[in-house]
Amino acid sequence: MEQLSRSEEQVMAALWACGHPATRREIAVNLPAECRWADTTLLNFLLRLEKKSFVRTEKQGNKNLYIPLVRRLTYCGAVSQAHLQTLYGGDLRAMVHALAETNRITYADIERLLRWLGEYQAANPEYDYE
Repeated sequence: MEQLSRSEEQVMAALWACGHPATRREIAVNLPAECRWADTTLLNFLLRLEKKSFVRTEKQGNKNLYIPLVRRLTYCGAVSQAHLQTLYGGDLRAMVHALAETNRITYADIERLLRWLGEYQAANPEYDYE
């Protein structure tokens, strides 16, 4: 899956946050403060996302509705896997270690992760946990 630029990711995150096909204005409301671009800039990003098959545009009256074609979970999983391979040779422990050693995650974050891993393992007993 193609990785998006940071700005394109911000636009997709804003569209996903809408929870439904959204207009440019609805998307703009969900952008972080540092991404409050001119309307034409946002429209250019949406056009680029359409060309990359991340969104589809549908006319509704005199407005365009933007429909995400890629789920957030799908994109995040693919990009995270690519970063994990590129930066850590696929070693998830090395990534978590780097985050912990540089104070990017807290001990509380690690505790939540451990609880979640235990719950996930219990809910998926057929998974091969080599």
